[in-house]
Formats: sequence, structure tokens, C-alpha cells
Amino acid sequence: MGYRHLQNVLKAIALTAPSARALEMTVEFVLGEGKDTATVGRLEDHFRDRPSMKACIERMKADPATRKCIEDRYLGPELGYTYAKVMKHLGYAAHFYGDRPSIAEETDYVTMRVRKTHDLHHIVTGFSMSGPGELGVIAITALQYGYPAFMTIDLGAIALSMMRVDGWSAQVRYVRSGWDMADRITPLMGVRWEEGLDKPLDVWRHELNVEPVRDSQNSWYTVLSDLRL
Repeated sequence: MGYRHLQNVLKAIALTAPSARALEMTVEFVLGEGKDTATVGRLEDHFRDRPSMKACIERMKADPATRKCIEDRYLGPELGYTYAKVMKHLGYAAHFYGDRPSIAEETDYVTMRVRKTHDLHHIVTGFSMSGPGELGVIAITALQYGYPAFMTIDLGAIALSMMRVDGWSAQVRYVRSGWDMADRITPLMGVRWEEGLDKPLDVWRHELNVEPVRDSQNSWYTVLSDLRL
């Protein structure tokens, strides 16, 4: 059974089992090598009012810094120079993600905070912005908090890897690299990046205990080797 056939099977299942829609979207995202950011937004919408999202928020609130961000509905100003330079290099606007109409509800605030800071996590951790690096960086938020959309993507990628014969474990290793980092570093959802926009990247990494990915296909240092920061 190939990837395309599996995608068709999941679409058929989704017609009769609404919960399978998340699996279908996961296949779309993985097959697109993480390039279709709109799929992630649809996954977030899918989980908005579900128990898994409410449980995720409670896990976030167990960390005092993250709890304070949620209570304050902290978003801060737009992000800084390094982030903007990388996003421009990739052809994205710095604020390319969709906004929620309101952040009054905790789940909407958390979704917006994840959307705003996700690509900054790429910059700090060294994970690239597509394919292998995407699996790694979302694994951090998935493991630290169990963010449903990201958990679904990573678990789906692992499941799809079983359809391969050669190189089947690559996606598993890319996900694991993010999980390994998540265990070592400071919980990222409570970080107020916007209050340190003038802080050098190396200082941020030291404070958060981040040893970035620098020399493999899941690193933006490799994928974007022509970028000078």
C-alpha cells in the first residue's frame, strides 16, 4: 500500500468517522513535507473544543511562566530581526499565519501563541522549516505539552514511516530528535521572546539550554546554508 493509496483510504474513512479527519489532514501535511501550513491551521481548528486541547492547556498552566502568559493573554509586538530575515529568505511574511477573531478563550489564545512563536522555535533550535526539521520542531511542543495538532502530525509521520522499505526509520529519528531536545530545554511556551528582541541568539540558547541542530538535513544551517545571520 503506497502513500497515495493510504491517503485515499483515510479520506473514505473520514466520510463516516469525523474523528478520522485529523488523520486525513496529517497525511496531507506529511505528504506535502510540511509546506502546507494551512493544514496545521485546520488541525488546530479540529481540536479547538476537544478534551485533548483542554488537557493540553492544563499541562501548560502547570508551568508558572506559561500560566502567566495565558492569564495575561500575552502576545507582545512582532518578532525580531533574525526571525524576519529567515522568513523573508524563505518567501514568507513575518506574520503569515491566520489570526483568531478573539483570544478571550484560553484555547484561542494558546493557538495564537503557538502560531506566533512556532517559527521562532525553528530559529532558536536550529530545526529547518520544512520536511525533517518540521517534524523535529513540532515534536518539542508535542512532548512538552501534548499540543494535539502537533502530536497528531508526529505520530502520523511515524505511522506512515512503516509503509517504507528503505529509509523507513528516518521520520522516526527526526521526531525523536525533537523529543530528545524537549527533555533538555526550558519549556518554550512561557518564554516572552518579544521582551528580548535585542538579545543575541547565542544568549537565548544558553539561557534556554538549547544546543541547536547544525549539521544534518533537519537543520536550517544545512538546508539554508547560503543564509548568513
